[in-house]
Amino acid sequence: MPYAVLVDDNIESSETLSILLEMEGYETATAASLKEARSRLAERHPDVMVLDRTLPDGQGMDFVGEALSHGPMTIVLLTGLSDPADAQEALRRGAAAYLVKPATIEELKAVLDKAAASRHHMAGH
Repeated sequence: MPYAVLVDDNIESSETLSILLEMEGYETATAASLKEARSRLAERHPDVMVLDRTLPDGQGMDFVGEALSHGPMTIVLLTGLSDPADAQEALRRGAAAYLVKPATIEELKAVLDKAAASRHHMAGH
Protein backbone atom coordinates (compact mmCIF):
# COMPACT_ATOMS: atom_id res chain seq x y z
CA MET A 1 0.00 0.00 0.00
CA PRO A 2 1.48 3.38 -0.93
CA TYR A 3 2.31 5.70 1.95
CA ALA A 4 1.74 9.46 2.04
CA VAL A 5 2.83 12.09 4.56
CA LEU A 6 0.70 15.24 4.79
CA VAL A 7 2.56 18.25 6.16
CA ASP A 8 0.20 21.10 7.02
CA ASP A 9 -0.30 23.16 10.17
CA ASN A 10 -4.01 23.42 9.32
CA ILE A 11 -5.33 20.27 11.02
CA GLU A 12 -8.66 20.39 9.14
CA SER A 13 -6.83 20.53 5.82
CA SER A 14 -4.62 17.56 6.81
CA GLU A 15 -7.59 15.52 7.98
CA THR A 16 -9.52 16.19 4.77
CA LEU A 17 -6.54 15.25 2.60
CA SER A 18 -5.91 12.18 4.73
CA ILE A 19 -9.46 10.94 4.15
CA LEU A 20 -9.22 11.61 0.40
CA LEU A 21 -5.89 9.79 0.14
CA GLU A 22 -7.12 6.84 2.17
CA MET A 23 -10.07 6.56 -0.23
CA GLU A 24 -7.46 6.34 -3.01
CA GLY A 25 -5.74 3.45 -1.23
CA TYR A 26 -2.98 5.30 0.60
CA GLU A 27 -1.83 4.79 4.15
CA THR A 28 -1.30 8.28 5.60
CA ALA A 29 0.52 10.11 8.37
CA THR A 30 0.29 13.79 9.20
CA ALA A 31 2.77 16.39 10.41
CA ALA A 32 2.01 19.96 11.50
CA SER A 33 5.55 21.28 11.12
CA LEU A 34 8.85 20.66 9.34
CA LYS A 35 10.20 19.18 12.58
CA GLU A 36 7.36 16.63 12.59
CA ALA A 37 7.89 16.02 8.86
CA ARG A 38 11.54 15.15 9.56
CA SER A 39 10.38 12.65 12.21
CA ARG A 40 7.95 11.05 9.75
CA LEU A 41 10.75 10.76 7.16
CA ALA A 42 13.00 9.09 9.75
CA GLU A 43 10.25 6.59 10.63
CA ARG A 44 9.30 5.53 7.12
CA HIS A 45 10.02 6.70 3.59
CA PRO A 46 6.84 7.99 1.91
CA ASP A 47 5.83 7.48 -1.70
CA VAL A 48 4.09 10.86 -1.63
CA MET A 49 4.51 13.99 0.48
CA VAL A 50 1.91 16.75 0.37
CA LEU A 51 3.68 19.80 1.74
CA ASP A 52 2.16 23.13 2.75
CA ARG A 53 4.06 26.13 1.39
CA THR A 54 4.20 27.95 4.74
CA LEU A 55 4.66 26.16 8.04
CA PRO A 56 5.22 27.45 11.60
CA ASP A 57 8.91 26.52 11.58
CA GLY A 58 9.86 27.28 7.98
CA GLN A 59 8.95 27.17 4.32
CA GLY A 60 7.80 23.98 2.63
CA MET A 61 9.60 25.16 -0.49
CA ASP A 62 12.92 25.02 1.38
CA PHE A 63 12.14 21.49 2.59
CA VAL A 64 11.64 19.96 -0.87
CA GLY A 65 15.35 19.30 -1.45
CA GLU A 66 15.87 17.97 2.07
CA ALA A 67 12.93 15.56 1.70
CA LEU A 68 14.18 14.35 -1.69
CA SER A 69 17.64 13.73 -0.24
CA HIS A 70 16.03 10.79 1.62
CA GLY A 71 15.16 9.11 -1.67
CA PRO A 72 12.66 9.40 -4.52
CA MET A 73 9.13 10.47 -3.69
CA THR A 74 6.41 12.56 -5.25
CA ILE A 75 6.16 15.95 -3.56
CA VAL A 76 3.06 18.11 -3.98
CA LEU A 77 3.45 21.67 -2.71
CA LEU A 78 0.18 23.27 -1.53
CA THR A 79 -0.18 27.01 -1.23
CA GLY A 80 -2.83 29.55 -0.40
CA LEU A 81 -1.55 31.97 -3.04
CA SER A 82 -1.16 31.35 -6.73
CA ASP A 83 2.23 32.63 -7.87
CA PRO A 84 3.58 31.40 -11.22
CA ALA A 85 7.20 32.26 -10.31
CA ASP A 86 6.81 30.37 -7.04
CA ALA A 87 5.33 27.41 -8.89
CA GLN A 88 8.29 27.33 -11.28
CA GLU A 89 10.70 27.44 -8.35
CA ALA A 90 8.91 24.54 -6.64
CA LEU A 91 9.15 22.43 -9.80
CA ARG A 92 12.79 23.41 -10.28
CA ARG A 93 13.55 22.19 -6.75
CA GLY A 94 11.96 18.82 -7.51
CA ALA A 95 8.30 19.10 -6.56
CA ALA A 96 6.01 17.13 -8.87
CA ALA A 97 3.17 19.62 -8.59
CA TYR A 98 2.19 22.99 -7.14
CA LEU A 99 -1.47 23.20 -6.21
CA VAL A 100 -3.44 26.15 -4.88
CA LYS A 101 -5.66 25.53 -1.82
CA PRO A 102 -8.20 24.28 -1.68
CA ALA A 103 -6.90 21.72 -4.16
CA THR A 104 -9.66 19.64 -5.69
CA ILE A 105 -9.63 15.87 -5.45
CA GLU A 106 -9.36 15.82 -9.26
CA GLU A 107 -6.15 17.89 -9.18
CA LEU A 108 -4.64 15.78 -6.44
CA LYS A 109 -5.75 12.52 -8.01
CA ALA A 110 -4.13 13.47 -11.33
CA VAL A 111 -0.79 13.98 -9.57
CA LEU A 112 -1.18 10.78 -7.52
CA ASP A 113 -2.11 8.72 -10.58
CA LYS A 114 1.00 10.01 -12.34
CA ALA A 115 3.08 9.16 -9.25
CA ALA A 116 1.61 5.65 -9.07
CA ALA A 117 2.39 5.07 -12.75
CA SER A 118 5.95 6.24 -12.14
CA ARG A 119 6.35 3.90 -9.13
CA HIS A 120 4.90 1.02 -11.15
CA HIS A 121 7.27 1.78 -14.03
CA MET A 122 10.29 1.91 -11.68
CA ALA A 123 9.26 -1.33 -9.95
CA GLY A 124 8.98 -3.05 -13.31
CA HIS A 125 12.62 -2.36 -14.17
